[in-house]
Amino acid sequence: RISLLHRHLLFEMRCWRKFGCLLSLAGLLAALCALTVWLGDCSSRCAAQPVSSSSTASPTTPPPLSGRALRLHRRNCADSLAALADLRRVKASVRQELVRMERERTKIMQQIRASRIELANLMRNQRKISADTEIARSDLAALQIRLAEADQRNLPVLRLPLNISTLKSASAVDKASEGNCGLVDCFDYARCGLADQRPRFALLYSATDSLTDAARLLNSSRRLLPDSMSTNVAVRDSCLVLADVGSSSKSTLSAVPAATNLVAMLLLPASAASERLRRGLIAERPRAVVASRYQPSGSYRPGWDIVMPAKAPFRSASDLWAALPPLVPARRPRLLAAPLLPGANSSWWRQISDVDRLVLDELQRLCRSDVVDNLTSKLELPALAGATFCPILAPAGAPLSTLGGQRRLLDCLLAGSVPLILGDMLPPFGDLLEPLWRRAIVRLPRSRSSELAWLLATYSDATLLELRRHGRLLLERHLGTWRAQAATLLTLLNRRLGLPGPAAVGPTGSSALLPGHSRLLMGRVPSHFDETQDYLGAVEPPLDSVLFQHNYTAPAPISQLPNPLLNYPSLPGHPPPPPTDAQFNGSAYGYRPINHSMGTGGVEFSRAAGGNLPAEQFTAVVLSYNRESVLVGSLSKLAGLPYLHSVLVVWNGERPPNPSTVWPDLGGVPLHFIRGPGNSLNNRFLPWSQIRTEAVLSLDDDVYMRQDELVLAFRVWREHRDRIVGFPARFHARSGSGWVYDSNQTCEYSMVLTGAAFLHVHYLHLYSYWLPAALRAEVDRLTNCEDILMNFLVSHVTRKAPIKVTSRWTFPCFGCSQSLYKDDSHFFERSHCINYFSGMFGYNTLLYSQFRADSVLFKTRLGTDKVKCFKYV
Repeated sequence: RISLLHRHLLFEMRCWRKFGCLLSLAGLLAALCALTVWLGDCSSRCAAQPVSSSSTASPTTPPPLSGRALRLHRRNCADSLAALADLRRVKASVRQELVRMERERTKIMQQIRASRIELANLMRNQRKISADTEIARSDLAALQIRLAEADQRNLPVLRLPLNISTLKSASAVDKASEGNCGLVDCFDYARCGLADQRPRFALLYSATDSLTDAARLLNSSRRLLPDSMSTNVAVRDSCLVLADVGSSSKSTLSAVPAATNLVAMLLLPASAASERLRRGLIAERPRAVVASRYQPSGSYRPGWDIVMPAKAPFRSASDLWAALPPLVPARRPRLLAAPLLPGANSSWWRQISDVDRLVLDELQRLCRSDVVDNLTSKLELPALAGATFCPILAPAGAPLSTLGGQRRLLDCLLAGSVPLILGDMLPPFGDLLEPLWRRAIVRLPRSRSSELAWLLATYSDATLLELRRHGRLLLERHLGTWRAQAATLLTLLNRRLGLPGPAAVGPTGSSALLPGHSRLLMGRVPSHFDETQDYLGAVEPPLDSVLFQHNYTAPAPISQLPNPLLNYPSLPGHPPPPPTDAQFNGSAYGYRPINHSMGTGGVEFSRAAGGNLPAEQFTAVVLSYNRESVLVGSLSKLAGLPYLHSVLVVWNGERPPNPSTVWPDLGGVPLHFIRGPGNSLNNRFLPWSQIRTEAVLSLDDDVYMRQDELVLAFRVWREHRDRIVGFPARFHARSGSGWVYDSNQTCEYSMVLTGAAFLHVHYLHLYSYWLPAALRAEVDRLTNCEDILMNFLVSHVTRKAPIKVTSRWTFPCFGCSQSLYKDDSHFFERSHCINYFSGMFGYNTLLYSQFRADSVLFKTRLGTDKVKCFKYV
């Protein structure tokens, strides 16, 4: 048995040595334990054997051994005891070896776990590096595509040319004479190069004549001009000189060199002295541009001289908007107001022709007629406000423009009456504002005076309202204030010279974060949209819109510019450039082919996102107020959103955001915190300089939107860039003599809430810098209605209704303890806003619509082998 155990021990030891197996060690230890027990039993029997005696032996006790057998038995017991001691030493050694190996195994397992963690980190870093590499490759591909497009199409970029040579004065400049002046013959382009760094305008007027109309106009121009276009430098270093040549003309003109491009401001009443001054000015400076209200038919030079308006009636835009009459009703109590008749002793009356006398007689007959009894002969402004048409007689042979005629035209517009010009009369700033004048006034030959009653009756109500609306636009933006007149004059000169103005840059805004906390704590956001992200398309890298590409090459409608002297990033009416084959096939724009077995065929809809337009993105502007937890929830919904360029959080709270807040990681999309100038809802629509895209997504901090809804709305906006495209819609309804605001679900809507809506960045400029301050002050007073005012503005400019997307009607905010719309006075205030804005705009600009934009296959039943671009919208 000992040999068997010995062989077993040797076998276990060989297994342990060969394989290092813990199971073999366990078996060896078990064998040693068994052998120890057996040998202990044997030793106990050997030790007890000699003590036994024959007298006390029991009948069952074996007989005592002989001497030799006893010696042999004792020798075997000693050998067994020695073997037992050896086995105990082996057992102790094996136990120690087991403890050591267990210690080493624990250390190896710890190393394995650490290696696995390090491997996971390395794999995560590798994936991040791969993603960054792909983004960098996409950015590089996008830049290469844009560079190839610019080289292929030769897009004019608004930048200074390189190494441009200075133009030399043409010989035609020295040959200019009275009567044939024009830009080709009389203007020195060498002083106004595109890359010239000299100031563009120099303004000269005497301080002693600061109350004259010309001085007021030039003073307003000085305050309006950017520093890059007008500085206090010598006249000889400027491109164009605007000088007041009124009562102190000699001292003013003496400071202007003869070779200088001169615009002579001659804003004096028509008289013999002013006529002599004009003749002397043209004789002394034949190359000067004469800007005057009096333009004789014989000496007026079209395209060179400028017809100026009458004196501006208001000092500020707010005063003008508050004084203008409403545009409705379309037809007023009287059809026609009597013409303005000069004094019987005036020189014009003595020189009137026989045809003009017939026209006056016919107008007076109509005023006294019993058939057309809705005429008036009163000349006061209230009387003009009660007439639909306001006649302005321009007799034959008279000057093309007079101070009296310009005053009459301005009075007609101020009264809200449609100007009716009989004869040849030049409106102010005609070569610049001619498209607006054609839509604001009615021109008829004098021989049609006998048919006026029939002709004027043919105008429909819609046509009358459009004529009156464009007349109001002329007052608001070009004629009503000194600032508006100055901006229009400088813009006219700018357009004639073909010189672009400086870029209009919005406010930068200081960071809302505490000093020392410029780096936000970013955390990963779990995916909330697994079921809706299947067909949204690839996420594109941030790509700025092509800014300022149309300002120099395309004519811009100055009626939609808050400051016509500046260049704006783009206008809603400017179409984007068409996509190229490189854009369609470029991975940088997120275009990827779809599986044809899915049943749709062709390519994914993201390729043609928004009317086959090239890839562009939008900037999300989120207005927030001391609600970090709510803001984190809404921002997390934007993580991984396609077409998202950047996120601007306009912080209206009194305190900075909590530096310990963990903000969601938006997948590489920049997140900016901007402190607004005070707690104002108008901060939502400031054109922040951080906005580098044409499309702006206006969001509230408590709005939780699905990504498929936002993508669909953005694609709809791409096809309707001049409208507000959003989700919850509201409408206004008539209540007595006023309007009420309603949020019930109806078949029509007239407003889209800007708590989640897409709009063009240019409307931010109009809202912040063109609307009168009184409208924004009303929003601040009520802390409400900024979205209604934006809807009024866009509908007023475009005469188009907003577009509602999807069936969403409300914005449920989970966890929001306070909301403005929960206040009991919310609907009352918004109804007040509609009535107040209608009075300021002169009419209710809101338009109804029954259109809603959904995806094409929405609610369409398809087979299992077909898919939809959007499952739920």
